[in-house]
Amino acid sequence: MAEQIGFPGKKIINFADRLHAEYIRLDLKSQSKDDAIRELADCLKENPNLVQFDRFLQDVFKREKEASTGIGNFVAIPHARTNSVKDFVVAIGRKTSGIEFESIDAKPVEIIILMGTPLEKVNLYLKLLAHLSHLLKRPGFIDGLKTAIDSQAVIDLFRKIENAGG
Repeated sequence: MAEQIGFPGKKIINFADRLHAEYIRLDLKSQSKDDAIRELADCLKENPNLVQFDRFLQDVFKREKEASTGIGNFVAIPHARTNSVKDFVVAIGRKTSGIEFESIDAKPVEIIILMGTPLEKVNLYLKLLAHLSHLLKRPGFIDGLKTAIDSQAVIDLFRKIENAGG
């Protein structure tokens, strides 16, 4: 667990420790938002914390219908609190040509961070979203994700930013 800067004394999951190369796709093939979410979710199928793949996907799409998770600055964070996971899961995808995601800034999305947390872990869910939002505001972080040469470079970037008080 990493110390969360900005929340003294509080502990949250360190993203770098939960990222694995098999959950990172730097060459998404999909052309649409829904297909990109499906493609990225596919890489989580073997994750031991994902217990019901189809339900997870349904819950992510249900959340996406409530409001787009395209947060602007070329990033989307499709996510769900769901009983289909027994612990936090995350996958990261990149589409350098961009995907229309109905983002708040109307720009296409290049970085997609797909997350799932157990339904009963509301505090964890909120802390993860806040932590990720904080990371995404760090200078150079999004550009680093957009230019990472491989999956390990993405993990190293998260580790560097989080270890620097991200």
